[in-house]
Amino acid sequence: MIEMILLRYSLIVYFSSLILILPLIIGGINIKEVKLSPLKVIYTYCILHSIYDILAWVYALNGWRNHFISNTISYTDIIFWGYYFYKIIEVKSLRYALIGLVSIALILVTLSHIGADYNKINSSAQSITNITLITIALMFFYQLLNNLEIGNLFIYPQFWIAVAVLIYFSGIFFINIFAEYITFNKDRTISIYWDIKDYLTFIHRVLLAVGLWYGKPSIQIP
Repeated sequence: MIEMILLRYSLIVYFSSLILILPLIIGGINIKEVKLSPLKVIYTYCILHSIYDILAWVYALNGWRNHFISNTISYTDIIFWGYYFYKIIEVKSLRYALIGLVSIALILVTLSHIGADYNKINSSAQSITNITLITIALMFFYQLLNNLEIGNLFIYPQFWIAVAVLIYFSGIFFINIFAEYITFNKDRTISIYWDIKDYLTFIHRVLLAVGLWYGKPSIQIP
């Protein structure tokens, strides 16, 4: 039975899970630097998502519904990314806006689950999460564009992390709007769009690894 379940998935599904090993290894190599910087939030985030991935695979291989994990991740993403960007955004007005945005998003996500089946993907919660994190990432880029002290963005870890957030959550935004429809549609020509999320997850995690790789003390924000 397990073999039949495994054959239903495309290769990118496995790669998008396995690639999470990369940021975990790189973060482990640079653990001394990571622990002294905001990147420790990202490393903890990757550890937590590795647990989510393992749990999701356990449920999938047993034929159990695991959509409750996606709904839980909405809270994780808002809290972790909100906290991370709060630590690296220095403009006070942007920080206050971030706190307000995160607070509103958590309330709206919670309200969207009231009366809903937590074992089904909540498109509303996913969309709220995406919009929130896209906005927060853009706040950081606004600060970055007004900060001329950084000479080379390509060795600046926070840049790569923000790019990872913007690409991933922008890319999956429209997929998550129709998440319930795609999940329960039996037509492969429709469900194949779900694979796009796995490609974006793969890219997201590779970029997180790049950010952790450049996590050196000389280019960290105090």
